[in-house]
Amino acid sequence: MSEQPTGTGEEKKTVAIRVSPELRGRLDSVLQITELSVNDAGIEALTDWIAKQLSDPEIRAKALASLDNEERALKARREVLQGLMGEDSSPQKPAGSRRGGKSS
Repeated sequence: MSEQPTGTGEEKKTVAIRVSPELRGRLDSVLQITELSVNDAGIEALTDWIAKQLSDPEIRAKALASLDNEERALKARREVLQGLMGEDSSPQKPAGSRRGGKSS
């Protein structure tokens, strides 16, 4: 069964899952009763699952640790690039383009 979601014209990404025939039968039965599409039911289920995961303190701690790691890696990369360009490693606000082309 292939459904094309209708909506606001925003870009959509496809997510496909494999389920047992029993689960698919139960899904089809509930969809018929609720008059939801497979797509809408999937979006609702994924949205609820994400909210549940993000309410878990352990998951939240992992997410924050991941952000900290990304920030450290970005800082290290910035310092390397600034060193290559002969700049000091203190953060500076960009004063516009550094390429020297025409300004508009």
